[in-house]
Amino acid sequence: MPETTSQPAQLRGQTWVFGDNLNTDVLHPPSYYSLDPNIVRSGLFKGIDANLQERVRAGDMIVGGHNFGCGSSRETSIRSLQLNGIAAVVALDFARIFFRNATNHGIPCCRIVNPEELAAFRHGGEATLHLDAGFFELPDGRQVKLAPVGEFVRKVWAAGGLLGLLP
Repeated sequence: MPETTSQPAQLRGQTWVFGDNLNTDVLHPPSYYSLDPNIVRSGLFKGIDANLQERVRAGDMIVGGHNFGCGSSRETSIRSLQLNGIAAVVALDFARIFFRNATNHGIPCCRIVNPEELAAFRHGGEATLHLDAGFFELPDGRQVKLAPVGEFVRKVWAAGGLLGLLP
């Protein structure tokens, strides 16, 4: 059975910012689908920036616009996020299957309430996500409000994924 880890209520890391309609086949190209975790891990962001994956650290977060995670419903993209230690994905809204796959694997997906606040995030900048309080704190002290999530989704995140809820 895959390992699951519970999600802390406060996450601090770099933010990697992308625009609207980030397709999972660009986020993690099909040429990196493999049973070898090193190959899967190395494919993150290769369809966007060939060198970005090397700069990602465990605890970093992805920030996106509308329709984040559109495209294929393959879980390999989510596995790549996990293998790179991506702590959360924050966007204006998500493709339904991406949201569900990420949640099932314990990766929080949070929606930004005010679309104008997306511009406050910086590619490679630092931020702190306060999951329980429902906001992002930026280095200048500004708080970006996040939409509330349901109790069951929060339980799945806290358990580190759906499998973490099994006895």
